[in-house]
Amino acid sequence: MTPASDASIAELLLRGAVGGVLLFHVVNLLLPGPRAAVRGALALFTVSLIAYLFCQRAELMVVLPYPLAVGVMALCVSSTAWLWLATRGLFRDDFALRLPLLAIPLAMVALGVAANLPRLQALFDGRADPGPGGLTLVHAIAMLLFTAAAVWEMSRGWRDDLVEPRRATRRWVALGIGAYASVALIVELAVRDRNVGALLPALHVAGIGLIALALAVAIARYSIVAVLGLVPEPEARNAQPPPPPEPQPPPTASPALDALQRAMAEQHLYRREGLTLAALAEALGTGESVLRTLINQRLGYRNFNDFLHDYRLQEAAARLAAEDLPILTIALESGYGSIGPFNRAFRQRFAMTPTEYRAAARMERHRQTSGAA
Repeated sequence: MTPASDASIAELLLRGAVGGVLLFHVVNLLLPGPRAAVRGALALFTVSLIAYLFCQRAELMVVLPYPLAVGVMALCVSSTAWLWLATRGLFRDDFALRLPLLAIPLAMVALGVAANLPRLQALFDGRADPGPGGLTLVHAIAMLLFTAAAVWEMSRGWRDDLVEPRRATRRWVALGIGAYASVALIVELAVRDRNVGALLPALHVAGIGLIALALAVAIARYSIVAVLGLVPEPEARNAQPPPPPEPQPPPTASPALDALQRAMAEQHLYRREGLTLAALAEALGTGESVLRTLINQRLGYRNFNDFLHDYRLQEAAARLAAEDLPILTIALESGYGSIGPFNRAFRQRFAMTPTEYRAAARMERHRQTSGAA
């Protein structure tokens, strides 16, 4: 064998090994477990990476049946869109794989296929590569935008994330994927349709493999359940206004927990607009990591904003039922900077608007008063 053929075989073996590690992740994600929608989004991204390993090598694509090759190409050319969907699912506790959201990466699939199908058709027909088409630049820009959106999803809310395994994944693995995907995509676009030899593609595959191994180590250390976390299902709602949410105390108290609960219940620190975990830790005279562990492991919150919302919505719900002040006034005095975020948080929690809640509370109070009379 010539050195060139040896290098080609070595690269194919490398692709097979990396594909095997990625397949392990797909199987693990598809097993029954919590947060099925997030698992599905992560599995779609991982499958797109396996497709990417195939579509980089023409000799691998031509051995596939043509319909399967088109499917592989469709996943390959939309990989950054699936990366964005996966990161959105991993770091948003309210994530659901609904059709309107799924339509966004599917639109990227359509764009990628339209831009690259003529080249795939020429490959199967044995014709010369027609080169980039009119949609190639649009597709490349879309790939970059989805990569940037994925990095933003990974970084947003990092300081408010209270789940330590997920914070570690966000900080090291997820940002590593985003940074590597950004660099790899820029390099790939820069050398597009040029002969770069075997070394650069092999390094690219090795980079994907290292990230896949890092993910495997993270799962081995924390377990996939710990990384994804358990999100309680929303309680069934009825037409009557539900009672305001009460943060539940843990079975055993501690000085740090007592100080936190006094600061929230008596000093009403949650009313401070824009209150951050760092600012609350400073007010309590404790470290951020200590406070993060306390709120997550003792009180059961996964996100600092959810912790604040419970106290703010508890006050707002009670005042809506008992006072005639304008809703905006109650929202601002409860700690919300404007009416929009307050309305969204209230509706998500109570499945009704603040106006509907107030009306239902008044009807219930009137019914109880009439019954007592």
